[in-house]
Amino acid sequence: MKTNIRISQALSKRDLKQVVTFPWKIYSEDPYWVPPLISSQLHRLDKNKNPFFSYADADVFYAEQDGNIVGTIVPWINHRTNSWLNKIGAGFGYFETINSQPVTEALIETAVRWAKERNAIYLRGPLYFSPQDSPGVVITGFDTLPAPMVGHTPAYYPPLLESLGFRKHRDAFAYEIDLSQFNGRIENIPHNLQRIASIAEMRYNVQVRPVRMDKWDDELQSALYIFNEALGYQREGVPMADTEFLKMANDLRRIIDPDLICIAEVDGQPVGLYVVLPNVNELLKQLNGHVFPFGWMKLLRPSKYMNTVSTKILGVLDGYRNKGVDALMYRYVAEQMIRRGYKWMDFSLMAEENQMANRIIQRFGATVYKICRTYHMDL
Repeated sequence: MKTNIRISQALSKRDLKQVVTFPWKIYSEDPYWVPPLISSQLHRLDKNKNPFFSYADADVFYAEQDGNIVGTIVPWINHRTNSWLNKIGAGFGYFETINSQPVTEALIETAVRWAKERNAIYLRGPLYFSPQDSPGVVITGFDTLPAPMVGHTPAYYPPLLESLGFRKHRDAFAYEIDLSQFNGRIENIPHNLQRIASIAEMRYNVQVRPVRMDKWDDELQSALYIFNEALGYQREGVPMADTEFLKMANDLRRIIDPDLICIAEVDGQPVGLYVVLPNVNELLKQLNGHVFPFGWMKLLRPSKYMNTVSTKILGVLDGYRNKGVDALMYRYVAEQMIRRGYKWMDFSLMAEENQMANRIIQRFGATVYKICRTYHMDL
């Protein structure tokens, strides 16, 4: 029975604040949940500030039961993506709920109705507006801290969604590599990796360099080109919007270590991009959603508070795949990580259809520690 469950749209700042802070109720006893920055979440839902809303629509809803918020959901439609694919699909994100079938059903019915009113033919999620940001619900790996841009959800989310007719759309894998195996010595990097990297250098004249922070805008244009050309097929061939990519990059700028982001070039032309970030979740865990009064000091030099790193982007242009460019970038970043004394490395998230990347990572000793799944429902 859902008679005592009421769904409301969050319209006021107070409503949005309640939606954004609701996860603290769901994860209050979960030691592996990483609280997001409240200010960042509010900014993301602000239709006047988030560039997403220049080509998309979304509305925020929450469920109440006996006067208490018991669930949240944000259905959305990306008109730019739909135009590119020539079909109308909708997504949903910010999906959080108590362990209740009636509450979950009320939330999903709201999203389905919202999507149908806009002529959508399917609903996918959970997705935070972008396949790059914390997609899906956790299937395995509930007892591990997520890396940046990887979600963490209760074990009861998958069965709740599946009971309502959702089916698997895509699984994505988070891998880990124990860097202690190198014993702090660069020469301990696997011989096979070094051999393949050397071939790329000598045979194809590939050079790897760190990102140039003093030419940030130019670097972003090169990065965006490689990202869309090399990784577009993982998003059904939809290029990432300039505004979306630039916002993501500028948001991450304060935490990056320039030596962990590299660009591969041939004759001065970019052909590959590798982005590794310090694991800022180690810091966010301490901040508990707030940067004041002292959190901002840590954000200025986040690497002081972290001993792990996370791979976020690895892309090589089509004409240079299978030529060792990825191995050359792996070797370059591995050398930097060893010098800085990082303890382990995360690779996330790798879509299951990206079979080549999954095979390469596994070849170098990486093991899966978390699987996240997005769901699909025909409308």
